[in-house]
Amino acid sequence: MAFDRNRRLLICALAYAAATLGWSRWCLAEELAAYRAERPAVGTIRVWASPADGWLVEHLEAGFRKAQPGVTFADTFHGPESTFAAVYTGMADVAFLAREMRVPMESMAFEWVHHYKAFEVEIANAGLGTERPGVNLAVFVHRSNPLTRLTLKQLDGILGAEHLSGGTNIRRWGELFDGDGWTDRPIHVYGPALDSVAALFIRRAVLRDSRKWNPHYREVVTGWSAVLASLARDPAGIAYAPVLPGQEGTKSLALAADDGGPSYALTAQTVAARSYPLTRVITIALDREPGKPIDPPTREFVRYVLSREGQAAVGSDGAYIPLSAHSAQRQLQRLD
Repeated sequence: MAFDRNRRLLICALAYAAATLGWSRWCLAEELAAYRAERPAVGTIRVWASPADGWLVEHLEAGFRKAQPGVTFADTFHGPESTFAAVYTGMADVAFLAREMRVPMESMAFEWVHHYKAFEVEIANAGLGTERPGVNLAVFVHRSNPLTRLTLKQLDGILGAEHLSGGTNIRRWGELFDGDGWTDRPIHVYGPALDSVAALFIRRAVLRDSRKWNPHYREVVTGWSAVLASLARDPAGIAYAPVLPGQEGTKSLALAADDGGPSYALTAQTVAARSYPLTRVITIALDREPGKPIDPPTREFVRYVLSREGQAAVGSDGAYIPLSAHSAQRQLQRLD
């Protein structure tokens, strides 16, 4: 047994050193505890999810039924915008959001009905691909730009106008570094529509929920490739977007959460470790009244999703990055 564990750890170390995404996902799942039922579960769990998450949801359900054969599932695949509505209208026990909740539109709808907040559980880290709405975002500049890193306060200075984190407007590249031809060059900001889920995430994570964006923000509404293509044509530009193949005219920046702290590039490893400052998470939403337990079958299913077997399913789906053992344990504690 000791030999097998040491071999797994060696493989994991080599995988992390090589930054091989598939192996890293396997290693993350290996460090989690296996599912152990706390009680027999009986009944039907109503699940709503996006059709894009259909394979993952059905794979999780199949694994759970092997351990808890008394449970059946009633699945509805709509959305992704309609999945959470099924929870606050009483049509679903579990909603796979696959993105952040829209605040205040979705959160207030739930609270108007129930007079308390929805209960969300993190079940995965967002991935690096673009096939799902929940994708991690990097900050890019033109490849000719000498900048290599930014702090979140500096990013707020570029993207925002109110600066609730205590910074000031940053509108010229010379305010960030010295360089011939850069001192007075204005910063051109590119990004998706300001009402998009990605922009709402940036507003919360960088602008501290301020609604006052840089008034010269240039919305590109035709997709992520178009955002980066616009940046590749503009040496004075900056943008946030997922990492896409074939964008040779741009480069991503390392980000630091604090002014004096270390900076991290966007990788599967920094996302799993939650060291990348803009890490996004994938959640499921439940109707759990404060002070009351979660319905037992639903609770057991969520425990399975957070187990080694559940996170292995997350990794094999390929769109998301499994939780670390530490992150999964924190979510399990919230179920009590």
